[in-house]
Amino acid sequence: MELGNTGEAQASLPQLQKAVDKAAARGVIHPNRAARMKARLAKSLHRS
Repeated sequence: MELGNTGEAQASLPQLQKAVDKAAARGVIHPNRAARMKARLAKSLHRS
């Protein structure tokens, strides 16, 4: 996410969350790690 580009970042957030969920469902990453990643992404987006 670049500074000043929050509109594009907000639009891509659901796609990123979906990809993280798929990786967790397939066992690529641990479900807790997926939840932590999604929370950090959302927090960093809403902070900017």
